[in-house]
Amino acid sequence: MRLAVAKTATAAAALLLALAACSEDAGGNNDGTGDGGEDPVFAAMKTWDACEVLDNLQPITEFMGIEGYGSLTSAGGAPATREYDTTWSPDAIGCGNLIYLGSYEGLGMDGEIKVSIIPAEDEDQASTAYADRAGAAESNAAGGQDTTSSEIGDPWDEGVMHSWIEGADNPHVEIIARDGQWVFQIVLYHSADYGLGATGEPALQFTDDELNQWFIDTYLPEVNQAVNDKIAEVQ
Repeated sequence: MRLAVAKTATAAAALLLALAACSEDAGGNNDGTGDGGEDPVFAAMKTWDACEVLDNLQPITEFMGIEGYGSLTSAGGAPATREYDTTWSPDAIGCGNLIYLGSYEGLGMDGEIKVSIIPAEDEDQASTAYADRAGAAESNAAGGQDTTSSEIGDPWDEGVMHSWIEGADNPHVEIIARDGQWVFQIVLYHSADYGLGATGEPALQFTDDELNQWFIDTYLPEVNQAVNDKIAEVQ
């Protein structure tokens, strides 16, 4: 009888050890070393509030003179945060909304802006994400008129901007840039400047060329620094 009890206890102990090992394998190693765990930078970036990281798009608001968010016809409001991997922003965190740029002779000028930060597990995945979005932007631009394209360099590993005119003379711009294991994207369209069309005097406080150049020379380097500073807190 004692021998039987001892064998039962030994078998039970072995079973517990086996179950513990299986549980550990299923859970994986989450230390970011690549042994089955999620990269810590990728894991952290997915939880960020994009509007918070991007200062609620305040630099863009000031440069463009955006009077309202969330409506095409009224002032006020704010950009909306989009959590990771939603329909609006697949595989990304985002910040944006409809925009209101004021009116000219009773005609409202409006548009929409979507700004996304796309994190990835590593540079290879980020390069794939960049290529997919850059290809889509190129296809979108090909359907418009007066299309221009510009390469984006340092501090980015690769980047491109496509701008074109579409619909009722509405300017569009898409910017995609990659730095290491993350990608940044801006998708923007807005009404034409009705003042220029009517009297030759601008109703908007920017021209499309000025806006595009500001994105490349000023805004993109600032975003790069802000995001990389926040990444440094994780590493």
